[in-house]
This record gives sequence, C-alpha cells and structure tokens, in this order.
Amino acid sequence: MKLLVVLILGISLLIEGAQAAKCRIYHKVRSGESLWIIAKKYRVSIKDIKRANPSLANKKYVRKGERICIPKKAGYTARSSKGYKIYRVRPGDSLDKIAKKFGVSWKEIKRINGLRSNTIRVGQKLKIPVKKGTTRVARSSNRRHYSGYKTYRVRPGDSLQKIAKKFGISWKEIKKVNRLKGNTIRVGQKLKIPVKKRGYAKTRRSYRRGEVVYVKYRVRRGDSLSKIAKKFGVSWRDIKRANRLRSDIVRRGQILKIPVPKRAFERRFVDKPKINLAFLPVEGKYEKNARGVDIYAGCGEKVRAVESGTVIYSGNDLTPYGNMIIVDHTGYMTIYAYQMQNLVDRGEKVEKGEVIGKVGLKPGSGKCALHFEIRSKDGAVLNPLEYLGKK
Repeated sequence: MKLLVVLILGISLLIEGAQAAKCRIYHKVRSGESLWIIAKKYRVSIKDIKRANPSLANKKYVRKGERICIPKKAGYTARSSKGYKIYRVRPGDSLDKIAKKFGVSWKEIKRINGLRSNTIRVGQKLKIPVKKGTTRVARSSNRRHYSGYKTYRVRPGDSLQKIAKKFGISWKEIKKVNRLKGNTIRVGQKLKIPVKKRGYAKTRRSYRRGEVVYVKYRVRRGDSLSKIAKKFGVSWRDIKRANRLRSDIVRRGQILKIPVPKRAFERRFVDKPKINLAFLPVEGKYEKNARGVDIYAGCGEKVRAVESGTVIYSGNDLTPYGNMIIVDHTGYMTIYAYQMQNLVDRGEKVEKGEVIGKVGLKPGSGKCALHFEIRSKDGAVLNPLEYLGKK
C-alpha cells in the first residue's frame, strides 16, 4: 500500500515538473477575470491555456485565487514579454529603417511578424517588440520638429485647445508629452509645451492664405522632391502636401504645384518694372490698403501724373472707383481714382507732374481722398510706397 502511494506521488510530481517546465508564468486569478481576459493579457489562446491546465479542460469559468499556468509560446523571447507596438509602414520604409527607428533588430521584426522575405508594403501593420528605451526612441522620432520644452502654468479659462493654439502646436502633442489620460486640466497645473525648431514653424506659416503663391513645375529627368525643393528654396514636405503625393517618387513630365512664399516669389520670379516715384500724385496723409494707397487731401486739390505716359482710360464706368484715370508708362500703369473731375481724355499724352484731375470724395466715407495704384502690365498690384524716392 505504501509503495502504491509513493508511486502515485512520484508520478504526480513528474507531471507537475513537466508542466512547470512548459509554464512561462503562474497567474493568480483576480476578481472579474475570465479565461478570455487572461489569454488576451498574455497574448496566448484559450486553447493553449486549457492544454497547459488539464483541470480547466471542461470549464468555462475560473475561480478567484486559482493559480493558472501560462504556457510558453513557440519562439518566445524575454523581449516579447514586454509587449509590442503596432507600426504602419510608410513610403520609403524598409525593415532596416524601421528597426533603427525603434532600436531593435530587423531580424527580430521579421521573425515576430512571420515574414518570409524582407519585402514590406506601404500601409502594412507590423508588430515592433518594445524593450526598455524603445518607446523613448519612437517618441523622439515623432518630435523631430521640436527643439525642447517650456513650462506653462494653466490659467483660468484655459483648455488644451486654447493652449495649443497659443503656442501653434497640436493639443494632442501636449496631451501626449504630459501623459494626460483625459482632456481635463486644472488651474495652476504645470504643463510641458514642445518648442518648435526655427525652420519648421516658418515652413508651416507659408501655408496661410494669401502668403503663398503656387508655381507650376514640370518634373525633369534626374529630379527628386528634395532637388526640386532646393531649387525653389522650399520644403519637400510642403511640395508633397500641396500635391497630395502618397509617396516620395515623382516621374518625368509630371506637373507639380510648388508652394512659394509670396515675398520670395515676387523677389525671384516676378519681372518687376523699374519705377522711381519722385512724389505721390497729391500731398497729404496716406493709408496703405490691399490695392494701393488712399491719400487724404482737400477736395479739389490738384492731382498730378507721377510719370510721363499715355492716358488709356478716363471715365467713371467702375462705380467703386468713381472718376478714374489710367496712365500707361513703360512697363507699368498708374491708376488715379475717387476724383471730383478728370482733366484729361483717353489717348492724350501727359508729362511728369502735369495736372490730370482733382481730388474728390472717397465713396462711403465722407472724406476727401485720392486712390492711387501701380500695376504691372499683367495686372499684378505693386505697392507704390516701395518705389517712393527709390533711385
């Protein structure tokens, strides 16, 4: 009888030892946990758990306090026990580039994802093994546009969106940097605000309405996004965004829109006429506006031509401008509007300083003023004040 008991105990110990060898860890069941929750937590199947724990074979539920053997997965390594990060493959990515980005081995990524070759496709989701320090590497790569952080104390009425708008960044980035679980912040709370690098903020500002001009460019042999961007002095990312390109590849003959800051465009691509204004058409206080300048002077004051030329228009067909005269010069035109009276007719030659009209009322203001414009031959508006007294 004693021999039978010893044999039974020996066999049970052998079974337990063999089972323990296959166990990765023993999990103590907590309140509210189910086999599905436990399986998901350790990234194994319910079948594998039941296979490693014969007592659970016919059970649907587990008891609180019960010890469960969590089996080892085939090819399991210590690194994978710390979890994975899901990464979506982007244009230009390779296993080697992704591995360097996260500080892991490309062979490890290939093995974990069951890849048979080194080929990956855009949009493909990959499991990236997370080890100590990897998260930091990935996070810093997403913040390559930031040079550092500044501290901000939350004030009454603040929200993440308002603070983000104040500093010109994304509220999601503030939330991520400060590891906030919700969108709620409290008065007096200190937040880390990412500070943009100088070049990046400038590139983003050029996309505001009215501050960028789009130039058409046909791709030539040997061109790349970076080469084209360098040629126009802009960011290749801006070109990619403006043309909604999904990859960095451009083909010969392709037409691209190049977003060039307006000032740079005028400085480099507009053939500006040579203009030298010795004086304005009438003396008085002037105010710059979108189309030219309004010069405030007494009604009836003499309006003089700023340069010799030919009158190509004299009339009042355009109601907002009232009585208006357009004089054609070499390479540009001058416009005189809001006049009480036009003193020259179409086709007449005028000399520099010759009186051509009289100051009238500015429509809707009740003030006496002359509206003065300079335009290039193709109709582009030029700022008269830029040429005043220019030698």
